[in-house]
Amino acid sequence: MGLGEAGLGVGYGKMGSGKGRGSMDEYVEVLQYVIYVFNSIFFLAASGIFAVGLWIRFDKDTDQFVSGLGMNFYWTGTSIIMAGAALVMLTSFMACCGAYFRNTCMILIYKAMTVVTFIMLLGGASYVLDHGLEGSKIYPWLQETIRNQIHRYQWDVAARRNVDILQEYIGCCGGYSSGDYDAIHLPHPDTCRNQITGNEYGDSCAEVFSWYLEVRSGWISGLALSLCFLQCFSMVFAFCMYRGLKDMRK
Repeated sequence: MGLGEAGLGVGYGKMGSGKGRGSMDEYVEVLQYVIYVFNSIFFLAASGIFAVGLWIRFDKDTDQFVSGLGMNFYWTGTSIIMAGAALVMLTSFMACCGAYFRNTCMILIYKAMTVVTFIMLLGGASYVLDHGLEGSKIYPWLQETIRNQIHRYQWDVAARRNVDILQEYIGCCGGYSSGDYDAIHLPHPDTCRNQITGNEYGDSCAEVFSWYLEVRSGWISGLALSLCFLQCFSMVFAFCMYRGLKDMRK
């Protein structure tokens, strides 16, 4: 009887162990599909962010305005976000491979790279928002820069061209206001007027150009921050996957 009971106990132990491994295998399998879905979304979202970044960076008009005003620092945030998006696409593929092959090393690398891309996207978005909205530090900078170019309007051909293109294209007049011309006793140029109605634009170029940048800054930073939010969940799933694989191999 003692031996029989011992054998029965061993049998139950093996059955319990088998059930444990089976349930853990199902748990890991569910996490695999979750990682597939999330990282497919990440790949598409990162592709969209990268495409928006390309549109902003290589748009002919935007590039002309940014170069003419000497505000190439604006590209810093956009470039960081684009680099982060490119890394997200790469790490998303790595995550799917790691989940498929149940490779703990790849999952671990994915976790580390997710932290890196999270910081890049968050930092890039913060920089863009700090330098691309009407209420940001770019607004007073634009006021002063455009006014300085107006002060060189009579003798600096490049400054005159930049101011005229900006005023005519986006529909504005002056850095602070049209009073920038009055302050140096200059007549208001034709580019300060609507070419159809002949009425002078009432908004300053700093204000209107801030609105112009705000649309682009809002799109790319909003998408980047949304991806950052989703990456928080991805980190949790990757951690669970890593622990699950470790437990299965004990």
